[in-house]
Amino acid sequence: MSIEISFKAWAPFKAKLDKRTFNRFLKVVAEESEKAFKSGMKGYPPASKPGPYPAVRTGRLRASIQTNVTADMVVVSTHMPYSGFLRHGTSKMKRRKMSDNALKEGIAAAKKRAGKWVGWTMGSA
Repeated sequence: MSIEISFKAWAPFKAKLDKRTFNRFLKVVAEESEKAFKSGMKGYPPASKPGPYPAVRTGRLRASIQTNVTADMVVVSTHMPYSGFLRHGTSKMKRRKMSDNALKEGIAAAKKRAGKWVGWTMGSA
């Protein structure tokens, strides 16, 4: 008695950049980043402590937060002149969370939804 075993290899898995899908992913990163930034800013008083997002006094900083999505980039920014002091700190004030932190939080939130944005296809051998 003889047994014959044959094996046919799978076709290779291929990853391909789908520009429309990638752009949708970047838009989600932008939305989540803006949401993290704005929702992290709590009311005044009390003044914000070092580490968290700045407290809201007038609302101008929160209102100026904007995101811009291009084909391959997300920018989270504010045009308020004092935002640099909040981001980097001063000799009398420690740094607060700002757009760079919001972007990191936005990326993390978007990654949780990665199944919607990432897929695979089988190519020919």
